[in-house]
Amino acid sequence: MQKLLLVVMLFVMSLSGCVYVDMNIQNKPTPGLDFKTVHTFAYKKADDSKSTLETVLLEAARVELEAKGFAYDSENPDFLVILNFGSKSVIERGVTYTRDANNYDLLHNTYANIGVVKTGDESRNDNTVRVYMVTPENEELRTYLWRGSATSNDQDGLGIVGKCLVKGALLKFPEASGDFREKIRLGTCE
Repeated sequence: MQKLLLVVMLFVMSLSGCVYVDMNIQNKPTPGLDFKTVHTFAYKKADDSKSTLETVLLEAARVELEAKGFAYDSENPDFLVILNFGSKSVIERGVTYTRDANNYDLLHNTYANIGVVKTGDESRNDNTVRVYMVTPENEELRTYLWRGSATSNDQDGLGIVGKCLVKGALLKFPEASGDFREKIRLGTCE
């Protein structure tokens, strides 16, 4: 029985390496800013109610930024990273969601009704991660240096695909501006 369980677990793990997260990405850097002049970053939690997932996603952002040559410095950062994220369930009858947050979407300058629906009849989730790079000084009057988002339609929620969405949002950071489509293998986001 244990051998059968081991074989099934290995099979499931091998399948998860073949799953892709297909996403739409939008990047919007501040015109005229040269990211070669900034080298260090820190991150700031935006919402304590979602602290566990937010911590995981901020750590994923840290890994991506450090891979691009930026250094984490919580004492004296050149910029702060803030994440905004959520899911909504999409079912055959249309879009339904229970609002978990009504956060301001600084990429589109509108309020975003994003939330998590935990119902049994959902067919897929619209998952969104927004990444904001802001100046660290004067919390109330932040200057946005760079904004990006990644959105996917999956049967899984942000607990599964969130790290890939962070990776996708930061994939072309800081150079590219505009809208992109990317496909990232789920196994590379761990």
